[in-house]
Amino acid sequence: MKVELDADESWELMSLVVARLLGEASLADSDRARVRRWRSESMRPGDEPMRLLTRKINDDLAAVAERKKRSQIRKPDWR
Repeated sequence: MKVELDADESWELMSLVVARLLGEASLADSDRARVRRWRSESMRPGDEPMRLLTRKINDDLAAVAERKKRSQIRKPDWR
């Protein structure tokens, strides 16, 4: 199975993670503002940092899928 995210899906995932971080972490108000500013200014869906993040997410997903595929092959049949 191959899972691959596009830039919009990666942006949504990053936004959810950042929102949860801002909601649950004990950060100063200035730090929260800095994270929000970073997300809105640097991590726009079409910009290079977001394309790089999308590429890294997809590479990691492919690596996990490959590891799982290999580990299933190595499992003995008698279990």
